[in-house]
Amino acid sequence: MSKESQPVNLYLTLGKVGVFAFVLMSVYQSMKDYFYPNMTLADSHMHTVLFTTLLAVTAAYFVFRKQQTLLLMLTAEANERRVTGEALQKSEEKFRSIVEMANEGILQIDSRYMITYANRTMAGMLGYSVEEMLGRPLTDFLFAEELDAHRNRMAAREQGLDGRYECRLRHRDGSARWVLVSATARKDEDGRFAGSFAMFTDITERKQTEEALQRHTEDLARLHRELDSANREANLYLDILTHDIRNTENVANLYTELLIETLDGDSRTYMEKLQRSIRKSIEILGNVSTIRRIHQPSGGHKRVDLDTVIRDEIAQFPEIAIHYEAVDRQVLADDLLSEVFSNLIGNAVKFGGSGVEITVRVEDEDGFVRISVEDTGPGVPDDQKREIFHRYEKRRRGVGEGLGLFLVQVLIERYGGRIWVDDRVPGTTEAGAAFRFTLQKVVRDEPGAPADGDVQGCRVPLIG
Repeated sequence: MSKESQPVNLYLTLGKVGVFAFVLMSVYQSMKDYFYPNMTLADSHMHTVLFTTLLAVTAAYFVFRKQQTLLLMLTAEANERRVTGEALQKSEEKFRSIVEMANEGILQIDSRYMITYANRTMAGMLGYSVEEMLGRPLTDFLFAEELDAHRNRMAAREQGLDGRYECRLRHRDGSARWVLVSATARKDEDGRFAGSFAMFTDITERKQTEEALQRHTEDLARLHRELDSANREANLYLDILTHDIRNTENVANLYTELLIETLDGDSRTYMEKLQRSIRKSIEILGNVSTIRRIHQPSGGHKRVDLDTVIRDEIAQFPEIAIHYEAVDRQVLADDLLSEVFSNLIGNAVKFGGSGVEITVRVEDEDGFVRISVEDTGPGVPDDQKREIFHRYEKRRRGVGEGLGLFLVQVLIERYGGRIWVDDRVPGTTEAGAAFRFTLQKVVRDEPGAPADGDVQGCRVPLIG
């Protein structure tokens, strides 16, 4: 058989698949030049078939010359494909390892809501093995009360919507596991619903903490209601005590004054002691009433005219020499400010006697007003100056419980100020005491601003 009539089978082994076209045309041109000079190649008569395996790619070309068919076979070792396949396999193994070791549970269901994949974390979260979960419907792991919500979520997934929500899953032992779910809808190549992929974070401990906190909050609310009720009852009793007993003791005090004027000798002495006890009782009731008012809800601090308060309290001691120069100052306080001056002036009279002299001074001090109540009484020893405002402690200055001064300190601090005691004459305790305290000064923004009421339209300095 001549070259013109013999079919040609040509096998070439190539190192790179990408050079098939170039080599094919080179072979064709060589055959045409040396073997079949009249051979023609028409694109419409060329067909390509690719046979792919992991190891090789073969291209077969059928070339027609007149009535004869020439078969050109080009076979190339698919090194690149093999390398790519191995890399893909390693990548898949790495990804699977990451998924299996994840702290979150990972679950995949198909379009029938059957579980097709679960990692070990997901299975362990519910007390199962992976094999026990595969092929089962997701509803097997839900509580009955979760089913309606589950159906609504699956309907959303079928619409291609993702979701993030909290729900309860049923553990193998019947207990509930709270999980935070992040779910993504899956579609096939035709865009149809193919299931969903979800990640589950166990939040059971967090939920248990929240539930415990909720119970604690409810218990506190209940206790608050009970305390509020008890407080209202206590205030009712205090109202009765402070009102009725004070009225009774005021009457008793009046009669003792009348008897003192008519008696002499030991009888008069005994009656004066009785009167002091009655007045002490009246003072205690007054302090109790002040405590109750301090703890009552108030509308907040307001602008108070300091001069008016001082003058009103001085008027309660007409027989005492009290020196005071009028000032025009507005301070931040409330209706209990008068109790401060009543206690301080009353203490000076109590411990200094009827011959005591009292001076009330008002000075400006860096956005505050400093008030001093000075007396010529026995003074306060240095070792008691810091303790004198403490509650229920006896002092050399007298046998009182100190409740009045304690209330004074509470009120001053409530107004944003501070209180302390000095010697009236520095370094000379026996020359008398000087009780000093500060109050926040209120400055009017406009000359026509009101003198009292809630603090509005005023500039209130902050405590430095």
